[in-house]
Amino acid sequence: MTAGPLVVAAGFLSMLLIRDPFDYWTQLLPGTIVVGVGIAITVAPLTSAILGSIPPTQAGIASAVNNAVSRVAGLVAIACAGLIVGEHLDLAGLQRTIVVLAVLLVAGAAVSGIGIRDEFLALRRVPRQ
Repeated sequence: MTAGPLVVAAGFLSMLLIRDPFDYWTQLLPGTIVVGVGIAITVAPLTSAILGSIPPTQAGIASAVNNAVSRVAGLVAIACAGLIVGEHLDLAGLQRTIVVLAVLLVAGAAVSGIGIRDEFLALRRVPRQ
């Protein structure tokens, strides 16, 4: 769960190459693909860690909480992006937003790398019956 956010950050940072005249195929699409791969690398292990650390009888509740937190985090991120972009969405605002997102993703990767360990998950893991 450390590599995924770093891959997403790299995808966003590649979008800093966006310039006028804009070309979707060479400036945006490659970064978008890298972001998608990074998200795929992140979400599956995160869901496994969450659902693997609780008893099977509570898997439905854990899944619901995981989904709810994901949705709320997305909404908060979009709302805060407006503070970074400024009054008008222009290239400078887009680039500021990309840099802030990349920094937050790298910080998230560091927290995951330090805080999520197999030893911790093994302590929390409930034996399956």
